[in-house]
Amino acid sequence: MVVCLLGKKTTFYCEKMTPPLSWKTDPLLLERKQGLSLNDLLVNFEDSARREQLGENPLNNFYGFLIKRVDFIRKETAPAEKRIRILTRMPFIPLNNYSFLKQLLEDKRWLIAEASRDYFYQSAMKDHSIRNWKNRIARYIERGAIPLPLLRGDEELWQQFTQQVKQEQQITIQSAKGEHSTIPLMLTEKLVYLLGVIDGDGHLSKHQVHIVDYSKKHIEQLQQFIQELFRVTGAIREGKEGNYYILLVNGKWLVRLINFLTGHPLGRKYAALREPLILREKPFQHLRGAYWRGLFDADASYKQGVTFVTTAKTLADDLYNYLDYKKISYRTKEKDTIGNLSYVVYIPTGYRTNLYSQIGSWHPEKNQEFLSLLKRRRMGEKEGFQGIPKQTLTSEGYFNFYHLDSSILVVNVGSILNQIRKKMVISRKKLAQDLSISYETITAYENGRAFPPLRNIIKFVELTNQKLMPFLEENRLFYYKSHLTIQLPLKPTAFLKQAMQYLHPRNGSNITILTKDEHFFEEMKSYFSLPSSLTISQRRFCTRVLHNFLITFGNYQNVK
Repeated sequence: MVVCLLGKKTTFYCEKMTPPLSWKTDPLLLERKQGLSLNDLLVNFEDSARREQLGENPLNNFYGFLIKRVDFIRKETAPAEKRIRILTRMPFIPLNNYSFLKQLLEDKRWLIAEASRDYFYQSAMKDHSIRNWKNRIARYIERGAIPLPLLRGDEELWQQFTQQVKQEQQITIQSAKGEHSTIPLMLTEKLVYLLGVIDGDGHLSKHQVHIVDYSKKHIEQLQQFIQELFRVTGAIREGKEGNYYILLVNGKWLVRLINFLTGHPLGRKYAALREPLILREKPFQHLRGAYWRGLFDADASYKQGVTFVTTAKTLADDLYNYLDYKKISYRTKEKDTIGNLSYVVYIPTGYRTNLYSQIGSWHPEKNQEFLSLLKRRRMGEKEGFQGIPKQTLTSEGYFNFYHLDSSILVVNVGSILNQIRKKMVISRKKLAQDLSISYETITAYENGRAFPPLRNIIKFVELTNQKLMPFLEENRLFYYKSHLTIQLPLKPTAFLKQAMQYLHPRNGSNITILTKDEHFFEEMKSYFSLPSSLTISQRRFCTRVLHNFLITFGNYQNVK
């Protein structure tokens, strides 16, 4: 610091002063470059220690998701009275719920006024008078509620407040109009279930949550859950057609909590939907089932089987991840309806009981449908292989491989891709763009250093105007997943139908051998190109490719 005295320049050295805290420098406010949702933060945090803290206490920084930097900004063209109304955007803290605050605010009014002036510096407030801030605080004390950011500038005030909030694991807030609500700061089964329901049947606007369902009982149940969690009462309305109900819940900070935990955006949601990544962290893995219970209660059907449909590709991938994690087999299908691609997941008969034990259902009607489905399976159906359903075949009589698990790898296809690409005069770069993969991946496929998944072979065949099943038949390909390469038949044969009677799919991709005929078993090994080391005495073996083939194209009843 340099000071001039009596025309002479004098230099003084002093300790560097810490600048006052402001909304621009507040470390609790989330940075947009890291994203504003918990999923973004878990993916983008480079600081491993902070990420670990986030994984253990995801709602610890309640200030960061209740308040955004944009809340401090108002267009310069807005009238002065509207710019001053910035404080009405903030969550207010009711002093009756935090009684110690009132005395501290009285005792430290001047200090808090100065800190508030500094915190809102260069915001839309543009009020630099400490006296004005002191009078403003006095009015808030008299009113019995104070905007949350006014507590940030004073360390003692903030520490005492956050200590009580974290002990209670919730924060009570009110709007500028005096409407109270509670924001829970811990993940519970009911809260996570609601997140699933809202991702499936919900919609967020700036100040409101909308949930739609055909069941009034379920809507009333959700209304009760929201009352218990947030201390707010939603309004139930009947839909225009009279065959559905809408639950409307007002609450700007409730919306922000949901948006923070799930990334569920305002407006159109489908491309952004995905499972909250926090549920994959060790402390919260036990809650994953509650999230999928909510989504299945919203978007699954249990009338003829267990079917789940979503238009969000990322959400479908997350479901595959969960089902693999729980060792629940499934079949997938991509369906194009008037230009909109949807992802259909079907749970085979033998895995429905496991699915119910993992996620269950809280939907009054759907729970009964699910239980009835399981009961029909146990009591009314024959056991074992019942044949090959016609709907799994194409009009030419092929098995429809569009129904297979699209992540199965196709092994000996690299040189074929290379030949067809060159024949059609398509560059690797152009083909990579068309398949939405990298140039390096295409190169690895063609050189045999990597195997393409079935989904990419399907895209390639469609790009070259060929039909999938004739292409697979012409090239006699092999398929791989989980350390075992096998060959799959492309059309039903008498031998295959007999073999399917003796190969029963079980849990965890296991297949039980139900024959003692060694000659026939050796023929089966050759038919599917199974390892020569496999013997009939083992009675059971594991191959995800053949397992997926059997449950996709075979009608197996009561096989556990």
